[in-house]
Order: sequence, then C-alpha cells, then structure tokens
Amino acid sequence: MALTISDITCETSYTPLKHPFVTAQHTVKEIAAIGVTISLENGLVGHGAATANEVVTGDTLDSALVILREVFKPRLLGHDLNGWEFLLGQVHSAIKGNGPAKAACEIALYDLRAQLFQVPLYQYLGGFSSSVATDFTIGIGQPEAMVKEALEKQAAGFKSLKIKVGGTDISKEVDRIQKIAQATQKSTRLRIDANQAWNAKESLQLISQLSNLTDRIDFIEQPVKANDIRGLKHVTKNSVMPIMADESVFSAQDALNLLQQGACDYINIKLMKTGGLSQAEKINQLCELYGVNCMVGCMIESASGIAAATAFAAAHQNVKFADLDSVFMAAYTADDVPYALDHDSFILKEKPGLGF
Repeated sequence: MALTISDITCETSYTPLKHPFVTAQHTVKEIAAIGVTISLENGLVGHGAATANEVVTGDTLDSALVILREVFKPRLLGHDLNGWEFLLGQVHSAIKGNGPAKAACEIALYDLRAQLFQVPLYQYLGGFSSSVATDFTIGIGQPEAMVKEALEKQAAGFKSLKIKVGGTDISKEVDRIQKIAQATQKSTRLRIDANQAWNAKESLQLISQLSNLTDRIDFIEQPVKANDIRGLKHVTKNSVMPIMADESVFSAQDALNLLQQGACDYINIKLMKTGGLSQAEKINQLCELYGVNCMVGCMIESASGIAAATAFAAAHQNVKFADLDSVFMAAYTADDVPYALDHDSFILKEKPGLGF
C-alpha cells in the first residue's frame, strides 16, 4: 500500500516574462502553467507541469485543469506506482489529445519513479549527460531590436540563437536574418523558425537567399503548414540546409510517417505536444532507428516543465539540440529551479527525481 497514489492536486501560476515574446502565430506575455502534484501513501510527492497553447496544442489552461481534475485524478487515485504500464495507459487512453494535461501527469509519475530508485530523472531516463546547452530565441520585432537582443544574448554566453520569422515578405525576413548574422560572431550558431508561415516555394526562396549562411545555420524549422507533409518533404529534398519538423510531429505515428518518407532532417520533441515522457521516448527511439537526430523544445513553460524537458534532453545521446530557454525569459531565481544555470547551460543536480 505504501506506493498507492493517495492524492493529486493542481494549482495555476502566472509568471510575467521580462519582455513579450512574439512568433508568427501569437504573442506571449507570461508563463501560464498548472503545477501538478501526485502524492503516495509513503510520503513521496511527484511534481509535474502543464503549459497550454491554444495555437499549437488546442488547449487552454481552463480545459487542462478540467481534464486533470475530472478525468485523470479519478483514474489514478488508489492505484499503485508499481503498476507502471497500467498508470501510463490510464493517462493516454482516457481521452484524445490534451497533451499538456497528459504531460503534467506523466512528469509527476516519472518524478516519483526516479525518486523511488533514488536517482535523478535524467539518470533514470538514460543518463547520457548531466548538462544541457540551450539556444535563446529572438522573437519577431523590428530588425534593430532583434539585432540588439541577439547581441545581448551573445554577450550573456549563448552560443546558439534561434530567430523567429514568418512574415509574408520573404525579402524582409531575409534582411532580418542577414543583419543578425552580420552583427554577431561567426562562431554563433543560428537557427531559423518559421512556425508554419510559408508554402514550399516561399520556403525554398528564403533558403536560397540565405545560401551565404549555410555554414552558420543549423536548420530551418517547420517552414510549411503542419499537415503539408508533401511540401515539407519537397523543401527537405531541395534545401541546402537541414529542415526540422516541429508542429508536424505530435505522436510516434507522426514521426514514423515523416521518417519513412524522408520528409525532414531533424525532429523537435516537445513534452506538451507528445503528452509526456513515454511518447517522447518512442519518438526518439524511432529517430535513432532512422539515423535522425532530435531537438528537445518547449512552449513558454514553467521551471518544472523545463526541468522535465532538460532531464529528457540530457538523458539521450540522440538529442543534438535544445531549445529550452523560457526560464531565461522570466525572472526566476535560483530557488525556483531544480538545476543550476551557467550562461546558456543547465547543470542538472544529483537529487532524486526532478530535484525539487
């Protein structure tokens, strides 16, 4: 009975960003999250987090709360942590979609599992590394403001910058990127994220106009609509730069579809899209089979959500990139996060579980 789930609680939190974050899809001014705790009869407490994103996952904070309290809580209460497959099945079979709510439950369950084994979550998941370097994302703005922020983040120690683009005037988007490239050091890596802004023709037009930066750009992320797999494949086959899929991949089946077609060079795994760590594991394993590296990314997430994503990224050798910068966008202190921050890197602590 000691490992029986005795209580599940949910609490919302709102953490202001230092500056509004603008993409081709929306503007974010705060980290709106749900903190989930799952308690066992033996006193162990697991922590999870959900960040809803109407534009990407179709969820709101209110809808996620309802699912957590009215669907998942009654399904999990009273069950034993040793029934691991059963618990994960209860989460994923209960309802379609609702990735953030599922992710919050899974993160808390994995936190408990790692605590039970008395190891940090990153070790429980694979333990490849104890540190993760992230990029910093430059949101859409006036070119001068974007250059200024890029220089500030470079000076702060970020060795990779992700540049958000997505306007309909390709020449203006190229100009933004070229100006940032010219202003920053040649050693600073650049990553371009369009968030589904263009069609295949427009994407290749932009890529051709950035050909002078092929040695600096790591990838072009999700240039076409999520469901335009044909267009994504066309861009991938004709691009001089690697193409990463993001919004096109929510599930292992989505990943397999792209991998079988050779429709992308990299895949971005986000726990809020996949519905947690178990599905993220499946996607990464499929990518390994096909020789495709992954990035672990995030929504504008809380410290708890980033802790889980960072643990997953650190655990796996196949994860080549990390885009886990939301904690740097908010005024978190060292007491708020279960890891140390060193310039652009997360140094994971050796406390069991997530480290709270």
